[in-house]
Amino acid sequence: MIFSSIAALLTVVLLILRAIAFHNSHVADFYTARIFTPLATALTWLTSLLPFSLTEFFVVLGLPVLLVFLVYGLVRLLKNKSSRGIRFLRICCIVAAVALTIFSLFIVFHGINYARSPLADTMKLEIKERSVDELAAAMRTLGQAAAAVRDNLPEDASGDILTGTKRDLQQAAHLGWEIAGKRWPALDSTVRSRPKGVLLSKYWSYTNIVGMYLPMLVEANINIDQPAFMIPATTAHELAHTRGFAREDDTDFAGLLSCFLHPDPVWQYSGLISAWKDLSRKLAAEDRELWSQVYADTVTAAMAHDLKSESLYWQAYETPVAQVSTQINDAYLKANRETEGVKSYGGVVDLLLAWLDTEDAEQVISAVLP
Repeated sequence: MIFSSIAALLTVVLLILRAIAFHNSHVADFYTARIFTPLATALTWLTSLLPFSLTEFFVVLGLPVLLVFLVYGLVRLLKNKSSRGIRFLRICCIVAAVALTIFSLFIVFHGINYARSPLADTMKLEIKERSVDELAAAMRTLGQAAAAVRDNLPEDASGDILTGTKRDLQQAAHLGWEIAGKRWPALDSTVRSRPKGVLLSKYWSYTNIVGMYLPMLVEANINIDQPAFMIPATTAHELAHTRGFAREDDTDFAGLLSCFLHPDPVWQYSGLISAWKDLSRKLAAEDRELWSQVYADTVTAAMAHDLKSESLYWQAYETPVAQVSTQINDAYLKANRETEGVKSYGGVVDLLLAWLDTEDAEQVISAVLP
């Protein structure tokens, strides 16, 4: 009862703090900088000592063990009638206390970060309505940059990019963030979470999920079975979550910027092609004819090979499981005040268009062009 009461009190306090933060983003900004970041820095130092995904470990082994203990406790409860009411109450208290503790950790390491000031404000980007011509120009710019980087990347006999080992990608994960943090203070952070490749990624693909952030451990989990050229962009996205970005548009944008500035061309290409795909989807929905023209003008044979490989990969995993997974993610995002749900992932387009209007973007993009 004491454990349950403390867990309930802590949850109430955190929910009140979260409500205050949503009414005043300065509170959330202070919380992220002064409370979340030191706590996450310390926790990720510990979790990064282990090379495997703790999230995967708990899902594969922890949940079945907890289920066994729960069934065992219920069986004992039914067989032994002595003090059954008190024992049942004890089980309920323990379950409730554990659930509330997990929920409190979620709020501490993610929930309040949803109330942060938008990245557009902190980076002084102008978000406004854009014409299809501006969208087409942006798609062309990023497509040309992606093509320029792609031409110099090593390939195997099948034409696939040689991205290096998963360990190489893991060790290089924060290099782009280091440079981005110096260029844009809003992206600076002391959190250094070690991205974890999920061993059962092939089966995870049936959910159509390429990465997952587990707030309770501040752990970035990566689907390493997906086409290799997209792993860096996925990793950057999940690391953005560990660094205190919660809303998907800001998370996407921050991750892409870290890829653009990464010293490794593989990471640059992954970020550029990912940003190009975001703009491409938006333009295709707005003006299919104009999209076709820009696509034909910018997509090289090598890029087309990558895009086709990715499309064929995900076609094999189009199942009802993927649909259910999308619905769950949609509900989760809406519960955290991202009213667009999974459509909020498309919000990065507005940020990209605003950023591409700046001299800063011209310098970054020109650095990768021949």
